[in-house]
Amino acid sequence: MSSAKVSATPAKSGFFASKPRSAAHQRLYARAVVPSVIDDDIDTLVNYPETPEARRSYISKKTNRPVTDFQYRVYDACRQVPKGYYTTYKAMADFLQSGPRAVGNALAKNPFCPLPVPCHRVTTSDCYIGGFSGDTKSKIFFKKAKLEKEGLRFDDKGFIIASMQQTRFFKDFA
Repeated sequence: MSSAKVSATPAKSGFFASKPRSAAHQRLYARAVVPSVIDDDIDTLVNYPETPEARRSYISKKTNRPVTDFQYRVYDACRQVPKGYYTTYKAMADFLQSGPRAVGNALAKNPFCPLPVPCHRVTTSDCYIGGFSGDTKSKIFFKKAKLEKEGLRFDDKGFIIASMQQTRFFKDFA
């Protein structure tokens, strides 16, 4: 992967300052159960099919199905988010000309985690931790631990702290 350009400039003026915290996200975090063991692995490298032939023949160990062209587009975009930064489902969806839920569904099925497809680096638009591996009840603490290990910080409700929301936001997909 080539060196990524990192942009700390929000998509529009006041983008982060105007983001209200979702009450639903706050309730989700309050009801989440911290697992007894936290998986904070950010270093394991999984083999990623690069050629069209390898992609067509790859069967996901997570779903026992082939990975779709759309899922590969999502994974290719996600690979661009540098360590220590985050992006949002919406920013990825805008780049892919898709919807945030479609991006989230593809990432929930990501068989290439944590590397080369660091899906833990994708949050909701209001900077809430969001789901991880299709789970919003306990695995979110895995995602939070991975991001904290990469240098991001969260408040006590599961949101990226305000001082990092602009400076660590990645949106320059290529």
